[in-house]
Amino acid sequence: MPTADTLLAPHKLLRRAHLLLDFLAVAETGTIRSAAQRQHLSQSALTRRIQDLESGLGVELFERHPHGMTLTKFGEALQHHAHLVGLTCDYAVGEINDLLGGGTGELRVAAGPAWVYELVPDAMAALQARMPRVRIHLSSGLNETTLPMLSEGRLDAVLGGLPPRQERDGRLVYEPLLNVEHRLFASRSHPLAGRSGLRPRDLVDVLWIWFSESVTGRQFSSRWFERAGMTLPPPSVETSALQAGFRLLQAAQHVMLLPSTLTALAAQHGLAPLHTREPVGVYTSGLMYRPSVLRLQAFAGFREQLQQRVVGLDRP
Repeated sequence: MPTADTLLAPHKLLRRAHLLLDFLAVAETGTIRSAAQRQHLSQSALTRRIQDLESGLGVELFERHPHGMTLTKFGEALQHHAHLVGLTCDYAVGEINDLLGGGTGELRVAAGPAWVYELVPDAMAALQARMPRVRIHLSSGLNETTLPMLSEGRLDAVLGGLPPRQERDGRLVYEPLLNVEHRLFASRSHPLAGRSGLRPRDLVDVLWIWFSESVTGRQFSSRWFERAGMTLPPPSVETSALQAGFRLLQAAQHVMLLPSTLTALAAQHGLAPLHTREPVGVYTSGLMYRPSVLRLQAFAGFREQLQQRVVGLDRP
């Protein structure tokens, strides 16, 4: 058990904070050679810096192997917090730039299928009409991938289904924006398009398209069929390309489960939701971010544009 004399004082790490970027470079590349190239240092200089950091902390951050370096448990702990230190510095610079002139900075946003095709691009366009110097990095992804990136500081915000309270990161804000309903879409000329009160048994023999990004949708569909004592039909097509799905639906043979937020976009392709007796599934979706990012004008403006675009939709 370590004693008070052996524990690291916070000021010892702060004195070596300038070495954290070098440490992260080695942690992320796995070799001194690659990290030295990335940091524009000689290999010997970078080796001395890592040794200096380890000496100051009194622990080994890396295990050395013939073909590279891997993090020790101490290194893994430092890597997590080093990312957050870098993120805090980025936010500080962004806020200072806002005070100097405003309208600059970067946003790194990831959005799930319910958001990425219409709501988020529209909000970004409106933001950049007001703040054209803001640079935005938008990626599409599910919570399983994007939320760890948010927790690690590699993203500024994530839009997607809000996880259960017991699974939430206490350092993040979870802001509900709307309830998303999973709906079955088809061509307006599909044989089932004119019917109401559709049940699972009415959809057993149709051709199903699975949108591979919508994991939640598949779970809701399985439960919908299970409640009727049936098994979810296998897909005839599985795709991550929404436009390909729309094109197939236009042939009036297939059905496809999609978030209700895509209703307007689907209508432009001659598609509409089928009228089921009960919803296939509904979940609360929203914006997830660190509280400190609210101090940045670009993020505050982006959040405001999103809030305006969900007005009139099903709010939680």
